[in-house]
Amino acid sequence: MSIGNLLAFGAEAIKAWFKDGVIMPAFDLEEPNFYEIETGSEDQLMVLGEYMLYADKESEMSCIEKQRATFCYRKESDGYKLYHMHVSNEYNELVGDEVFPVQVTRQTYQYVQRLLKEGGRTRGEKIAVKENNGISFVNCEMIEYIEAIERNCVLHMVNENRHVKVSIGDIENQLPPYFYRLHRSYYVNCHYVSKIERYKLTMITGEKLPVPKVRYMEIREDIKAILAKKEEQE
Repeated sequence: MSIGNLLAFGAEAIKAWFKDGVIMPAFDLEEPNFYEIETGSEDQLMVLGEYMLYADKESEMSCIEKQRATFCYRKESDGYKLYHMHVSNEYNELVGDEVFPVQVTRQTYQYVQRLLKEGGRTRGEKIAVKENNGISFVNCEMIEYIEAIERNCVLHMVNENRHVKVSIGDIENQLPPYFYRLHRSYYVNCHYVSKIERYKLTMITGEKLPVPKVRYMEIREDIKAILAKKEEQE
């Protein structure tokens, strides 16, 4: 097992990293996508894949993570045997002396709390976007903010960034009322706004988006009103 620049061999060495009370909860695995890789040998089998992990709704820890996995098998007399397995999270900077990226949990805390309250599934609005050769339906609760790039958009989401072939003008008519147009290039999900200052808005992920100088007061009051309405509804 390795995290960042650390490396440990065996169960006892791994447990020692978590001796101060970090207990990993049970996770639900969803959206699995696995496929076989051609190795050129009948005696070798390799499988690659990815999936989403959601902390079990009964656990005391809330997080969501996308993981990738590689499995290598060798053919033996009684069938294929696993001889190598590698599982990794998408890269995130560790903070300070962290050996496990708890920052991910903070970044997605608000979203996952809602997810767990709803029994492990989101029931939020979805938008339809052109992606690859078809139409995808994206849950709005997963979107932190939308960035316009020429005639296309990037959906900056909790677990990934998705490039879609649709203009921000076409998307805006589908967005729920907790999305706010920061300026011509950005729509933000107000649920993920952490701080508003002159000239910049900070998301709970730490990302900073520009705030037009002349609209600072207007933007601040508009987002405050959206968040206040959300609290009243809850």
